Amino acid sequence: MSEHFPRLLKGDVHLWTISLEPSKDQIKKLRSVLSPEEKKKASYYKFELIQHNYIVTQAVLRMLLSAYLDTKPADIKLGVHKKGKPYLINDASLFFNIANSHDICVYAFSRDAEVGVDIEKIRDLPDIDLLIEKNLTPREKKYFQKDPDNKLTRFFQFWTFKESYLKAIGEGMRLTPENLEFSLEGETIKLQSADYGFDAADWQFKGFTREGNYTGALAYTGKNTVIREMSIAVKGSSEKLFNLFDF
Repeated sequence: MSEHFPRLLKGDVHLWTISLEPSKDQIKKLRSVLSPEEKKKASYYKFELIQHNYIVTQAVLRMLLSAYLDTKPADIKLGVHKKGKPYLINDASLFFNIANSHDICVYAFSRDAEVGVDIEKIRDLPDIDLLIEKNLTPREKKYFQKDPDNKLTRFFQFWTFKESYLKAIGEGMRLTPENLEFSLEGETIKLQSADYGFDAADWQFKGFTREGNYTGALAYTGKNTVIREMSIAVKGSSEKLFNLFDF
């Protein structure tokens, strides 16, 4: 492990942000990190941008996990739970989650319990009113009545709250967004109710923004958790990423 790489301790959550603007040389180098199965999957993407984003996100995930475990990226073994959430076969006590949108990818890591993360680029949606109607509860919709000028921002905020929780518990489509109810007071995000009997008592949430009009949310457990936010720019000819991992 590089001496510059941060240690992940009990009681910490690491939240990494990676930009997805690599050079062709970096794409080639990052592709070499992937497993044979991941390389095969990358080849299925016909649009170059989507293929490159997949290569970067998966390679960086392997590099981050390998740095935490002090091993080689090629030795990282990933599995998928029956409901679709990925996990680390090498070390069941290292939990992680990943999300990407347009030019940004975010990763969350914990040594304590499952985590969930989501990020969305705030953008125009022609069917915004229908999406609000289908995915939000009556009490959540009151936040839009209070602040109608920020309808898009509010929608994407609540969407990331719900997605981060769904990804943390690994339930996917079994618990749909309209079955979750969140409140937002200042910067305090609370899960008020979750249908189907899921216990929400211990879940904490942190909202965050990123340059370029992005909003995101992190779901984790532990009221005294310390969240460390870090970022790497994977762009141009910069070697910052590779130097961090002694790659």
